[in-house]
Amino acid sequence: MFKRIRLGSALKYLEVASLCTATAAIHAQSLDRRSAGDAMGERFADFLTRVTAHDDVGEKKRIVQEYIARVKSLKHAVTEDSTVHFLYQGPALHVGIPSDFNGWNPAIDTMSRIEGTDLFYLVKSVETSARFEYKFVVDTTWILDPLNSQQAIGGYGPNSEIWMPDYVPPKEIRYRADILHGRLDTMPVKSNLLKRTHPVFVYTPAGYKKSRVAYPAIYVTDGGEYITLALMVNVLDNLIEEKRIEPVVAIFIDPRTNISDSQTSARMYDYTLKDTFVNFVTDEVRNRVRNKYRITNNPQLTAIMGASLGGLIATYAAYTRPEVFGLCAAQSPAYWWKDEAMINTIANGPKKPIRLYVDTGTIRDAGAAARKMKSVLKEKGYEFSYAEYAEGHNWSNWRARIDDILVYFYGTHR
Repeated sequence: MFKRIRLGSALKYLEVASLCTATAAIHAQSLDRRSAGDAMGERFADFLTRVTAHDDVGEKKRIVQEYIARVKSLKHAVTEDSTVHFLYQGPALHVGIPSDFNGWNPAIDTMSRIEGTDLFYLVKSVETSARFEYKFVVDTTWILDPLNSQQAIGGYGPNSEIWMPDYVPPKEIRYRADILHGRLDTMPVKSNLLKRTHPVFVYTPAGYKKSRVAYPAIYVTDGGEYITLALMVNVLDNLIEEKRIEPVVAIFIDPRTNISDSQTSARMYDYTLKDTFVNFVTDEVRNRVRNKYRITNNPQLTAIMGASLGGLIATYAAYTRPEVFGLCAAQSPAYWWKDEAMINTIANGPKKPIRLYVDTGTIRDAGAAARKMKSVLKEKGYEFSYAEYAEGHNWSNWRARIDDILVYFYGTHR
């Protein structure tokens, strides 16, 4: 059913994938983010008026070519205040824009062609603090935006990315060469409960070997992707160095049995409120980690976290095993699962001694169910943090909030 893991190459795979994501993030932060009007000396509406005013096809093409040359110099999409101007130049009958906004449906947002030219465009209003991802579908071919070099790396590869003018990129995800770094170990956990072996990656902070204390611990579902796509190890290193959080041990549990093969992932089964998976984490993984590493038994210093279905199972694990997990973070959680079973469980059950963090994007993300959970938590008297951001259901959104989670649970000034 599942391939066996090869731990000899697992850490190398994570290192390469993390480097690719980090490189994309650093490149994006270096881009000139001025609006198109400021950077090119002409707003898009004025360009459109100029090109459509001409009947001569040759003059139209000349104006388009001159404008596109200036767009290429930007190296990012054309944004003006709260407006995005999507542009595609080339032979095509139909150009669609699947994105965070439309559930990646290429039939919803379609581009118009300027008559007499090969330039397609679409104008869209967006919150000024938003960040979102998209692709083009040119006739039937999915491609990245050729005029936008800014990309985000997601679970299915790269997407074109747009930062609106008021979006603030997360600095804490960047690798810093000038600080001490923690160590990331690999450890296979052969599960008698799940009948398979999964890779687990254990992060220990700088100074761990010289100390004798028992550290707080955070268990992370979708562990490999929190390392490679969310760059969580960088965030841990940076926050610890800056003394924004206490040093913490992080246990990254991957749902794949072969770290480089997504087809071996069992998350779509394990993460859907399965007690067997919870017991795997609390009994098998935790026991292995406690035998090798100094981590606390205090549930108020022990967290579990995850995104999407990972956020769902993290919440379920904390609620059903509060003697283990006193802290829970759920990012864009799939609380809609099974007619909102997790929301109903908390609403109709006894209050448990757990503290929660919940966040969601507002661009076709988990907002509706997350808001219901927020109301339930408030009504039941839970201590929790809740936030919404103008982003979609993706790793670039989730990685930007890891510092908030860690500071909320382990901040030095709590």
